[in-house]
Amino acid sequence: MPLVLIEGAVIGCPHGGQCKLTGGNPNATVKGQGVLTAGKEGGFTFGSAATPVPGMVSPCSAVTPAGAPQPCVTTPTVPAGLAVSLTVGGQPVLLATASGITASGAGPGTWQVVDPGQTILEAS
Repeated sequence: MPLVLIEGAVIGCPHGGQCKLTGGNPNATVKGQGVLTAGKEGGFTFGSAATPVPGMVSPCSAVTPAGAPQPCVTTPTVPAGLAVSLTVGGQPVLLATASGITASGAGPGTWQVVDPGQTILEAS
């Protein structure tokens, strides 16, 4: 079974950008960090070297055809990798298998989980 994502989990874009997710639900915690539920990944900007964002681990290198930085943004579509057996506040939790679509100056791509933030709680 895949691991459940918690606040501080890291997701990555196809251009090397990595950021920590925030907004875990405090009603279910692992190691004191709230579990991440569906929707916490939508509309998330990875940031660039020129415009870092809070929680950025590494910048997204995507650029427009003219060469201007335009980092990846996660789209607000339902991602893959949602739990069917575990919900918090009526929302399915995000799993280490989660992935979704990104948009950037370089075109569409796919984000995926780099680090779930914990190694204790699994779900299916």
